[in-house]
Amino acid sequence: ELEKMVVEGAAAVSLAAAALDDPNLTNKKIVLCLTGGNIDVTTISKIIDRGLAAEGRLFRFTAYVSDRPGSLAALTRLLAATGASVKEIEHDRHFGPADVALVGITCLLETRDFDHIEEIKQALANADVQYVVK
Repeated sequence: ELEKMVVEGAAAVSLAAAALDDPNLTNKKIVLCLTGGNIDVTTISKIIDRGLAAEGRLFRFTAYVSDRPGSLAALTRLLAATGASVKEIEHDRHFGPADVALVGITCLLETRDFDHIEEIKQALANADVQYVVK
């Protein structure tokens, strides 16, 4: 991520070979050709999303709120107040909790880091929002 590069598996073989402790390579200048032409864009997307999640820059949870007008707006206002950016949101009445007065809202948020995720969790708890991390 730091280099803004993605290398396909076959091209990474030269890097793997250079990483070995080979006395024939000691004190020699080596040039590695790293390419990424055979990487599927869907695969790149998955790699990026997993990397972001591993760094605490994506957070997904399902909140259970009252199935009344304004509940979704209240939840998004709460999230906006924390500085989180909503990447995806799903309002699900069909497969929610056992209590039919509640609705499940699954949110995927862009966050700054793990500390930011903790701030969001605290804001949800302070607002008495029931949620589960997905």
